[in-house]
Amino acid sequence: MTLISIVGLALLWALVVLALGKRRLQAQATRVAAAWSRAQAALEQRHDLGRQMVANAARPDDPRILALHDALTQAEFVSGFAMKPRSEDQLSRCLRDALAIGGDERFAEAAAALPAAFAAVQRAADDYNAQVRDYNAVLERQAVVARVFHYEPREEFVLEATEGEKS
Repeated sequence: MTLISIVGLALLWALVVLALGKRRLQAQATRVAAAWSRAQAALEQRHDLGRQMVANAARPDDPRILALHDALTQAEFVSGFAMKPRSEDQLSRCLRDALAIGGDERFAEAAAALPAAFAAVQRAADDYNAQVRDYNAVLERQAVVARVFHYEPREEFVLEATEGEKS
């Protein structure tokens, strides 16, 4: 009976460790998801400003405005996480280039709001990356639990550092 009790206690302990580990990983995964939602919202605000600039540019047929339109389209529809930072970096370059075109009052409003939008995107990306680093660290410490419940490491969302995006 003693051997059965020891084995039973060991199994119970293993189940408790797995359950607590899964709970910790799930909480961290939820924080990563929330941080990504905030990053997406900041990106969407920047996309809105870009659309406003395209719609209200002084010369809508200027190659810089056409490039901005194309970059917006790509950034809005890229779904692969590996491609998202590249498309957003391209959009940053096109937004800066389009500022030289100018436009009506709505263009000017969007242009004036860009520095704050760039900063918001960078802050959101930094927050997301911090959450990803924490999550990945927990995965390393809870490697067995992560394998049992199929948790995978996440990639950081790294944007090119530009003058307009520095906090």
